[in-house]
Amino acid sequence: MSVGPKDAAESMKPRRSVATRARLYLMGAAMLALIVAFGVFVLAWGQYSISQRTDELARQVSALAKGQAVADQLGASAEQTATSVSRDRLLRVQAGLMGAGLFVTDSSGSVQRATTDEPPASIPLNRLRRGTSSGASSGVLRSAGGPQLLVVSGAIDEGHRLVAVQGLREIRQTQAGILAIGAIALLVAALVAYLAGGLLARRLTAPLVRLEAAAESVAEGAFGTQVAEEGDAETASLARSFNRMSARVADAYSAQKAFVGDVSHEIRTPLTSIRGFAEAMLDGTVTNPEQQRHALGVIRDEAVRIGEVSQTLLALSELEAGAVRIARVPVDAALLGDALRGRFEAAAHEAGIRLEIALSEPARPLGDPERLLQAVSTLVANAIAYTPVGGYVRVCTVVSTGRWRLRVDDSGPGIPAEKRSEVFGRFSRLDESGSGGSGLGLSICKRLVELMEGDVSVTTSDLGGACFEIDLPVASGQLNTNST
Repeated sequence: MSVGPKDAAESMKPRRSVATRARLYLMGAAMLALIVAFGVFVLAWGQYSISQRTDELARQVSALAKGQAVADQLGASAEQTATSVSRDRLLRVQAGLMGAGLFVTDSSGSVQRATTDEPPASIPLNRLRRGTSSGASSGVLRSAGGPQLLVVSGAIDEGHRLVAVQGLREIRQTQAGILAIGAIALLVAALVAYLAGGLLARRLTAPLVRLEAAAESVAEGAFGTQVAEEGDAETASLARSFNRMSARVADAYSAQKAFVGDVSHEIRTPLTSIRGFAEAMLDGTVTNPEQQRHALGVIRDEAVRIGEVSQTLLALSELEAGAVRIARVPVDAALLGDALRGRFEAAAHEAGIRLEIALSEPARPLGDPERLLQAVSTLVANAIAYTPVGGYVRVCTVVSTGRWRLRVDDSGPGIPAEKRSEVFGRFSRLDESGSGGSGLGLSICKRLVELMEGDVSVTTSDLGGACFEIDLPVASGQLNTNST
């Protein structure tokens, strides 16, 4: 898949750091929360202010309406025109104290008296709603082409009503002032959020920055680099995973170097022998037929050794690559014992070693018959190789608590406790002379048994030497009795 110029240009653009993104996200989240909270506050405060002013006007209008009704009754009984003038003057004084225009209307809303110089002809009382505790009606109305008005109406008598009208300009102006103050506060909050976000972002991303530096070190060859498991749970978990990965990379690199060195050593030694004897025959140094026969025998044996090492390495690489298919079937222990006798009885007799194989059991292990035979053959071959003349090698089985165990005991020198964890490694040999084989057999044996969901271990045998034990699950439906 080709990369176009546009994609290449996009990939070349500088990217923001995690700290920068964290700072921007934190500041954005803080600002959004503040804006939403401030908007809700302004709306709620405006409604609350109007509601409070409405209740206050309703109480004042109700009180004035009752007083107006009493004054009207007194004025009518005294039949004095001066009383009407006094009532109008008093109404204007009350309107000034309330900060609202006062109107006396009939039941339909037609204005009869007013405290303003240019009163409206009528007030739409039918658009008001009852809802105050004093029994007055109220509502917010908009005059033709004018501002919004708060209107409160209280009954004087059955045919007249006292109406208070106040503009909402003061409340709106107060809201505008609050908005201005809020805008300044938001700017200050944005600056504080940016600075605090930077500090918080650096604090949050510091472990990631150190983790990035450690990853760069590993990429440059510093395998095994470790970082502190710090920060929050996710960052600490990431650091922990990185440390495990880095340690495994270091172990794998060390094992690879050791593997290459061991393979080189394994191949170099027989190649040196082959080359030496071949040159001796070519330059005429070896002329005696007996010497030539010996040289050819060495060349043949060393070539066979190289072939065996190559086959063993190939088998090991196939195991590690997952290319080996492992069956999961009940294995007949008696047939396994017959196969082992056919392979090793002659070799043991020739080496002067007594070999005993007793694998007849009522229970069968669950595994791959061919691979199990290969693994057990490795253990038996090692036991015969390290057991001295006149020694004893015993192969037996034990079935207990649903597990099938095969033991290979010998009367040889055994394996020191401090080296038992190393014997299953690649090219691991107790005999440094190299007479014990390539050192890969036990590694392959362990891998095969693990693929069959089993395990291989080594302890001290009651015969005085080593005791290798293969542990496998018992096939379902088999007996779980103890037997040796």
